[in-house]
Amino acid sequence: MAIKTRLILAMAALLCVATFVIGSVAIGGVTQVMTSRIDNQLGEFVHQAGRIITTDEITAVNSAEPAAPQTVAVMFFGSDGELLHTVPAGYSDDPLPLPALSRAPDPTPEPITVDSSVSNVQYRILASDIRPLFAPDLRAKPTTMIAAIPLVEVDAVQKRLMSVMVITIAVVLVVGITIAWWLTRRGLRPVTNMIDAAVAVADGDLSRRLPAHGERTEIDKLATALNIMVSKLVDAITQRDAQQVRLRRFVADASHELRTPLAAISGYAELYESGGTPPGPALDRAMGRIRGESHRMAALVDDLLLLARLDQEKNPSRRRLDLRQLAYDAVDDARASDNERDITVHSAVPLIIEGHDARLRQVIGNLLTNARNHTPPGTRVHVTAEEHLGRAVLSVSDNGPGIAPEHRHRVFDRFYRPDDSRSRDTGGTGLGLSIVRSIVESHDGTVELHSNHGVGTTVRVLLPLAPVGDSPGPEQI
Repeated sequence: MAIKTRLILAMAALLCVATFVIGSVAIGGVTQVMTSRIDNQLGEFVHQAGRIITTDEITAVNSAEPAAPQTVAVMFFGSDGELLHTVPAGYSDDPLPLPALSRAPDPTPEPITVDSSVSNVQYRILASDIRPLFAPDLRAKPTTMIAAIPLVEVDAVQKRLMSVMVITIAVVLVVGITIAWWLTRRGLRPVTNMIDAAVAVADGDLSRRLPAHGERTEIDKLATALNIMVSKLVDAITQRDAQQVRLRRFVADASHELRTPLAAISGYAELYESGGTPPGPALDRAMGRIRGESHRMAALVDDLLLLARLDQEKNPSRRRLDLRQLAYDAVDDARASDNERDITVHSAVPLIIEGHDARLRQVIGNLLTNARNHTPPGTRVHVTAEEHLGRAVLSVSDNGPGIAPEHRHRVFDRFYRPDDSRSRDTGGTGLGLSIVRSIVESHDGTVELHSNHGVGTTVRVLLPLAPVGDSPGPEQI
């Protein structure tokens, strides 16, 4: 059974029960009030009975044509239990049946309810001992008088109220079901929207969202939670798809990069086996090419292994280092490799960070190598290390040709080079900046690229400073 149907039935049942309880309480209250009034009438009647009970009065009551019906029935029982006289209630020509009493009940201080002798009429009766004045020979013997008022009016009111209650329950049932259907349909409309949105997302519509109106109700909170869940799911799917694209591109690029040195090595080996390179300068050149391509492939494999380790190792072993000293060391190494290049360095104060010494040295070395490989001879390269907004900032700048805008957002991708021909005359394998970004991110830092075409390029590495403590020892600098 649907939740909407259950809610409608539950609300209708609740309304019916509430109406029945209220009606029953109302009927009971009205009955009690009317019965109490009848009891008061009985008490007043019995109190004044001694003044109105005489032979003449009883004869007059039985023979007269009353204008109104007799409201009180009277029965007299002798001391031996014999019924002496009766005055029925109702009209003289259509009296009501008397209470069904075979003998006089014991006098009671409170009225009681008894049935009639031949119909379903009930009476409230009150018994009292009196000494009648109309029988001198019985004057010394007490007589029991029974005063009884029929509950005809009470029964009529009860039946009327019962009919009204039944009609009211039927009306409340119809109106309640209608209102409950409208309320549940309106109240469950957000749930229906959630179902439709969930089905749409399951069918591939990842842009579908639920209308949220803050967190006023539980439904609004649920809608917000579902929107957050769908957004995270979409992000996860997007990241998975992007990772799959990067993986396919990575495999294709790695295959392409490895194919070239392997083809060279294979070609020279086949040439040697065919006897095309007899001992002498030709064989020496062939072996040199094989050795060079082997070194290139080994370097490529080392870079790939490093990237794989960096992808899995998010928290490398660290110790306190001076970034300024690392910058000076890297610049000295670069000058030794290319003594014709104008490379300068500037750092005013020590910059203490926590990191992996070899990998951070590789970051600076890759940035300097990248600047040398992608700028013409004579291009000036400047390295600075400084503190900015509570972080250590290492900048490598050049005044070379810069990077075109369409390439700037991809220079940190693996195997990416701006030149479509993949010529190695303009650089390496395209893994240098990818390694830089991976190492920096593993140290909780970020890398920024700023370049103007025809003006120059600046790469900034931002790393968190180490907590205040002892300066690094001599072995660390």
